Amino acid sequence: MKITVIGAAGGVGRRVVHQAAQAGHAVTALVRTQEQADMVALHGAAPVLGDLTGHWQHALDGAEAVVWAAGAGTSGHYRAIDGDALIALTDELAGRAATGGPRRLVVVSSMGVDRPEQMPPFLHAVLRVKATSDAHVQASGLDWTILRPGGLTDTPGTGQVSAGLPAPRGMIPRDDVAAAVLAALHEPGSVGLTTELVSGSTPVREAIGGQ
Repeated sequence: MKITVIGAAGGVGRRVVHQAAQAGHAVTALVRTQEQADMVALHGAAPVLGDLTGHWQHALDGAEAVVWAAGAGTSGHYRAIDGDALIALTDELAGRAATGGPRRLVVVSSMGVDRPEQMPPFLHAVLRVKATSDAHVQASGLDWTILRPGGLTDTPGTGQVSAGLPAPRGMIPRDDVAAAVLAALHEPGSVGLTTELVSGSTPVREAIGGQ
């Protein structure tokens, strides 16, 4: 599969790039700097320079599926990235789909988007922004999947998760989130699925395919 990863230099994004390349997919990675380009190339991707607040649409050329793994993190630009940029990507894909472009979109979002009041206060604003962009994806007519992981860790993945809406509050290795992205791309039954993910005891492929 030809996959474009948006947010390819981030913690989840670079793991998606690595796992997808290891699985034999052709990966295009959107990055902002040459340093990031060099890094994702080491993971097996073809880097494309662009900026989600500027010109990035060329990264979609030739793609069969798109993974959104971008996020503003601690930069404070969550309205521009988690909100406006994801909405713009969705609209761009919907326009291209009308003329034979890619329809498949997997979005890495966040646990608690549908209940920000139950999450830590510092997350409330970004979760509300994500709620708007997630809803835009869900109404787009694309073949979408939205994954909402809990707290992210850099511990090695276990290949096992707990998935549901809601899932119990908890943590999950970035490795396992990336594995869930790849599982969704392989699983037609995940189209139209919105699910939260934390560490658990169900194999990733089964958890994503069994919703």
